[in-house]
Amino acid sequence: MPRNRTRPASTLQGTKRVTAIVPDKRLPGNLVVEINETRFASLPVDLVTSFRIVTDRELSDDLYEKLLHAADVEAAYLVAVRMLAARPRAVNELLRRLRDRGHNPAAAARAVGRLETRGVLDDAEFSRHFTRTRLARSHGPPRILTDLLARGVDRRVAERAIDEVVDQEEFDGLKEARTVTEKRLAQLGDLPPDRLTRRLLAYLARRGYRGWEMREMVSQLIRERGSETGDGSWPS
Repeated sequence: MPRNRTRPASTLQGTKRVTAIVPDKRLPGNLVVEINETRFASLPVDLVTSFRIVTDRELSDDLYEKLLHAADVEAAYLVAVRMLAARPRAVNELLRRLRDRGHNPAAAARAVGRLETRGVLDDAEFSRHFTRTRLARSHGPPRILTDLLARGVDRRVAERAIDEVVDQEEFDGLKEARTVTEKRLAQLGDLPPDRLTRRLLAYLARRGYRGWEMREMVSQLIRERGSETGDGSWPS
């Protein structure tokens, strides 16, 4: 379970005294706070100042609990920043990941809220980025919508983002579906038409391309391939 402190609350009984406050060499702008000569947490300078934490101060139980919560928020925040550095994420997706890693739900929510306030986390921008990326991978809008919803993005936000990107990029779903189908068909070899049809339709469905237009397109490509090969088993 990730922590931004060394010693959990349950093991600090009795007097709780601040024994050292030093700059965090790994996190500029943070201070490492020691309580009872044990590292407690790395906290932002402004937070330490606001709590009036100074060396040799004895902490009340109430103030100690507030510091514990602040430490949990900071720990969740730092992990969230690292996750976002690896790749963009949706708000609820990031919340789930933090909770899965053992962060307190309230602390995770505060950390994610801080990222939203700073403009680092935005579901609309994430959805637009996600749509562009998935369109480039030949995924259709229905599949993209399903994936965004699975990440906890609000349906209206997701649909609006998809529509915007599709319009901006002048995306032609049928043309893209035909392109990927032609590539897949070339990889499948000499299979009977019925098996080709099933495989191609399943392949397209996984990418979000469904409906009668896809069936018509697949049938046409199979007929064209049969004509080119002169195989009488192909439907005319």
